[in-house]
Amino acid sequence: MPTVPPPPIRDLEGLLAPVLPAGTRVLGYESEYLTAPGDNYGSTMLAVTVRTAQDASVQERREQKDNSSNDDQPPVELLHLVAKMRPSSEEFLEIFQIDITFVKEAAVYLKIVPSLLALQREQGFDGDGELIDVFCRCFNARVSLDPAVEKVDQDGVMLFENLKLAGYVTADRRKGFNRELARYVLKKLALFHAIPIALRYLKPDVFEAGIHKYLVKIDIDAGLSQATLRQMMDVFRQDILRTGVEAGLAGRAYAKINECHRRQAQLISDQLTCYCTMLHNDLWVNNMMIKYDPTGQVPCSLKFVDFQLIQMDSLVRDVIFFIITSVNDPELEAQLDGYFEYYFQQLAANLARLQFPAQDELTLESFREEIDRVAPFELYHIVSMLRVVLARKESIPDQSEQDAALFFNDNLVEEDYYRRLEVTLRIYDQRGWI
Repeated sequence: MPTVPPPPIRDLEGLLAPVLPAGTRVLGYESEYLTAPGDNYGSTMLAVTVRTAQDASVQERREQKDNSSNDDQPPVELLHLVAKMRPSSEEFLEIFQIDITFVKEAAVYLKIVPSLLALQREQGFDGDGELIDVFCRCFNARVSLDPAVEKVDQDGVMLFENLKLAGYVTADRRKGFNRELARYVLKKLALFHAIPIALRYLKPDVFEAGIHKYLVKIDIDAGLSQATLRQMMDVFRQDILRTGVEAGLAGRAYAKINECHRRQAQLISDQLTCYCTMLHNDLWVNNMMIKYDPTGQVPCSLKFVDFQLIQMDSLVRDVIFFIITSVNDPELEAQLDGYFEYYFQQLAANLARLQFPAQDELTLESFREEIDRVAPFELYHIVSMLRVVLARKESIPDQSEQDAALFFNDNLVEEDYYRRLEVTLRIYDQRGWI
């Protein structure tokens, strides 16, 4: 774990005051790093234990009501949270464009989620487990202690429930999800995509005012130097050649990656169709946490995390990015259509329940056309992420030593990375995407 001490959280009481019961005082807190090196680059994640107590007058009233003894009502209570702050590396502050991405993520919890839930309730989603539940609880967020400051400084923080203590776990990013877990994720993802689509059609004013403005496309590489970008492209070319694919495919793949990168820099979006929605845009193993039933075998709850890159685009991007980066299926090439069709069935069912007014536009044929149109332009995102997903954990330095060059270190990857890259290129070649 990192050797540098965690950054302080100043005025924690002021941040928590709006969400704590009246009369609750924050006595203090302890924190430690939550994630290991290599599991999160775009932020600093802390596990925080907050010590709270009720004011004496409040405590006295509680005891008078229930005649409880002091032993039954301990004076100090613990609140277990996760604090998300900006990354410690100055270089990563630029790379991850924190002043934009931090605001995007805070908006998901404070602005967007209430709108999604409101639409579901209006459309009759009132049964047990029907409301979307892939968002963890956000207690509060700020960009600075100074309300006049708009840029995220060292006091910017988001406070979340601690999912680990609630029984959620993160899968091994190098192992990924098996077929059953992948379908479970796709089912949740279909609802995540469906609600903003329905809201865009049914309540366009609400969608524009409360959601769309936070879905502005950004070039995630805008913070990289030209030297770093050249190095990155050279590494991709070398990696493609090392997979052993034939020269023609290698050339087409590298050309497509460059095309994708140019489109990203020019902020070119996908065509606006019924399949355009709010994307997570970074949905891989480490950005999901799963809770299992008492047997430890059957998933019963799933949370998506890290909404820093949300944008408006074709849902195909989330689907194919998740499948290729995070699904460990030895028959992936043969099973890919099965994953797509399962996801589409879930999407169509959710939109029908939401009374989506353009249901006739949702056909398996139109969805396949959307895949063929959009998938080619997700190749760069997939390939650039595979190095992170399959990086050797034992070779990643702590946060104080990380910089952009870390992503291009050949000591971080092994044969499983090159095998996954080869499978990706074969899929793209067989389907005519490159």
